[in-house]
Amino acid sequence: MEIGDMIEINRGQYKHWALYIGHGKVIQLITPDGPSRVSFCSVSSFSGSVAGKGTVTIETLQDVAAGNTYKINNYLDDVYKPRPTDVIMGDVDKLRGSTIKCDLLGNNCEHFVTFLRYGKSKSKQADDFLKDVLTGTVGLLGVLAAFTASTAAAASTLRK
Repeated sequence: MEIGDMIEINRGQYKHWALYIGHGKVIQLITPDGPSRVSFCSVSSFSGSVAGKGTVTIETLQDVAAGNTYKINNYLDDVYKPRPTDVIMGDVDKLRGSTIKCDLLGNNCEHFVTFLRYGKSKSKQADDFLKDVLTGTVGLLGVLAAFTASTAAAASTLRK
């Protein structure tokens, strides 16, 4: 594992993200109001809300993983060039212990980690969620349109 590696931690329903900073430690963005201190990426961590405040913490990877499986996943390396280690660590020093605005879809733990590694705030998890919502909405509209058309056809038949 190298400084700046993005660590994807499997929490079952969602993935939590942290950034490796050396000596077995990671930096992460968490919220204090979830059932687990590291449940930031779940909707329940905001009690159904999608916005709040998060705290930047540095802990050991083992403590953050809390028995869950994890892996290095620098999935944007083909798209963006990782920033130099000294730049990443400079931001780590500036952000350590700070409280920042966060929201599930626009500034979550994955956005935080990709910003540190690449200087770009991205979240595949949030993008996939939005695509699923949009696909579901389009699908629902299709069902409603089909239902409306069949109801209109049935009403037309009854009038004859």
